[in-house]
Amino acid sequence: MRIAVGMRSATVLLVLVASAVPIAYAQEAATEPTAAAGSSIPFAGLSGDVKRVQGELDEATARALALEDEIEALQADQRALTERLAVTSERIRDQRSELDAAEMRLAEARSRYQARLVEVYKRGPASTIALLLSSDTIADFVSRASVLARIAEGDSRVVSDLTVAVADARYQAGKLDDLLAQDRELQSIQAERVAAAERALADQEALVAELTVEAREAVLAARRLNATTRSQWQSSSVPLETAIPRATATVSPYTEATYIVSAYMPRAYKTTGTSWTAVCSWYGPGFHGRRTASGQVFNENDLTCASRTLPFGTVLALTRGDNRIIVYVNDRGPFIAGRDLDLSKAAAQALGFGGVASVHAEIVVPEN
Repeated sequence: MRIAVGMRSATVLLVLVASAVPIAYAQEAATEPTAAAGSSIPFAGLSGDVKRVQGELDEATARALALEDEIEALQADQRALTERLAVTSERIRDQRSELDAAEMRLAEARSRYQARLVEVYKRGPASTIALLLSSDTIADFVSRASVLARIAEGDSRVVSDLTVAVADARYQAGKLDDLLAQDRELQSIQAERVAAAERALADQEALVAELTVEAREAVLAARRLNATTRSQWQSSSVPLETAIPRATATVSPYTEATYIVSAYMPRAYKTTGTSWTAVCSWYGPGFHGRRTASGQVFNENDLTCASRTLPFGTVLALTRGDNRIIVYVNDRGPFIAGRDLDLSKAAAQALGFGGVASVHAEIVVPEN
């Protein structure tokens, strides 16, 4: 009886998944056309009907579908990591150029400093006093003292230039070391994700070989749905040259508070009751125009964010002080321990910070 129920559920799941089209953000009250963002942004997750049927599947089919979700998540991480490694590689190349230039400036400053030391040694302290004492008049004395002061000022400037050059070279070397450490960490995480995906694929292949034809097709249908959703994310990309106007939105039950939102997004949301304090950083330089893990093109001027765990399409109401914004998840990250969200440049600016900050985050959903 259990197998029969599982087969019927797999058949129903096949129909549901094969015909599922992710619901899109839409709101008649919006004044800006959704075409400004390409096409509509997919909501997070499968429909409730699909989730219900998944709960009725036999253990093997349910496990195969769960592995499909796990594989998709691991591959999303890999896509995000590939982009971050590419950007880090470019930064390392640029930083090496900066370090080379700093070391050249240091060598020039050191050469000038050594030349001044030789001059001072040759001149000797006695010659300075003798020069002053040999003055015939007070005016001559003042004139010679002025010349000596300028010489001393030049010596001081040479020392100052050398000090600055040393500090700059050390700073540029430190930045390069940090980037190289980031690169090693990202490569380590990527290798871990690749290995985990390979294990999940092997487990799934072994399971699929034992499934019924209906269950096997349901797994393939889920895979096709994931590919379709990525395609929809890609088509929802905001063209980089397109201006993204801002609008205001409300979150029920906080109807007296207003939130900044991209104009193509809905204007009314309701809370899910899930909130937390998120440690947020931001990213933008080097990523603008690159593909995010969801498939959407990253636009640093849009209000978006990256999360390691939240499904793509999750909408967040973020609050920092008097600043409130609505963002949605379209990427994976940050891959730095202790951080929860990576905001777009525009989102971080709207919240009023430029480094790392604690932000109140709350999952919301558009009101129907």
